[in-house]
Amino acid sequence: MARQQLPPQITLKYVKDRRTNKQVRRYVVVVDTAPPGVPRKQVRKTFHTERDARTFLAETQAEVAKGTYVAASSTTVRQAVTDWLDTRQVQPTTLASYTVVLQALADERGDVPLQKLSEADVVRTVRRLRAGESPGRKVWKARSCNLLLTLTKAVLESEKRQGRVVRNVAADIRPMEKDAQTAKTLTHAQMLTVLDHKCRDQHLWTLALHGLRRGEIAGLRWENVDLDGKTISIVETRVAVGKDVQVSTPKSKQSRRTLPLPDDVVAVLKRARRNQRAERLAAGAKYESGAYVACDELGAAYHPDKLSRDWRAMLADLDIGRVRLHDARHTCGTLMHLRGVPITVIAAWLGHSSAAFTMATYTHSQDEALKAAGAMLTGRVSEKM
Repeated sequence: MARQQLPPQITLKYVKDRRTNKQVRRYVVVVDTAPPGVPRKQVRKTFHTERDARTFLAETQAEVAKGTYVAASSTTVRQAVTDWLDTRQVQPTTLASYTVVLQALADERGDVPLQKLSEADVVRTVRRLRAGESPGRKVWKARSCNLLLTLTKAVLESEKRQGRVVRNVAADIRPMEKDAQTAKTLTHAQMLTVLDHKCRDQHLWTLALHGLRRGEIAGLRWENVDLDGKTISIVETRVAVGKDVQVSTPKSKQSRRTLPLPDDVVAVLKRARRNQRAERLAAGAKYESGAYVACDELGAAYHPDKLSRDWRAMLADLDIGRVRLHDARHTCGTLMHLRGVPITVIAAWLGHSSAAFTMATYTHSQDEALKAAGAMLTGRVSEKM
């Protein structure tokens, strides 16, 4: 039987075997891997046997024809994560959050070649985090685990688009069932206690209970407070990124907003403004800019973390149980909801793009508030809301 002619992509060569010092056959395969219309790209590989060479050629050409060919790569999971993070154009706090979450994947599977990462690898990583079995980490909540899944899918989808993996192995992993809602809001009575509490930073807690984010309070300048027109404009945020403070624009288009102020809020802000002017006179040349609504006695802007610490201390002084500063925002949304304010208006007030997100995240039922929903909500949370 006549020997079958080699295809043009396979070349027979004779080379000297270093061990035996004899001439041996080697089959060199050079195959085009770029689809039509794409700049030429070739892969070259040498085999000991003709059968192996023909098998590789046939499989590679079939994958190229189907559009599923992926060149062998030594890229690791850690490298893929780093590359993906380097291309994100998001707020610094968002990038910091992404980095922390994906670091867990890098720590658990970072040395695994990306092309060998399996669905089981991703699932086991998430389960270890959920069970608190990842060294140096506490038990992760379902929300954090689901964020890791979302980001892992995004990383792999990016690698797939760039032709470095055949498929997204995390694409079909179902998210974990959400934990029970843990946000704790102030009751109406507690809210009034905080609003009535006379202290130097009363105006800051008033703004928090009227729905401003911590970063929005920390980034609010007096030039964006119109006491005569009774409005505030949210145009800047100051957020903590590690030990540093990042000044930036609000997190979304909807977060950049102008809010009308109730008369009692205007009064509190006017009092704070007078107090700060008196502090400027007392400090003299030592006084800093005093440009921010949240600043100390020498006019230095507060670090966002200081707001959280002082909030906790204030609640302790008032004998109110632990409620996060961000939960003052939940309190605002919940009480507005109980008062019958349309959810779309609440979303606009809080700076959300989705009313559905507002309803799911920022409105909670309170036993005491529900009992008094018709009568207990006075003008302390303004009709204008």
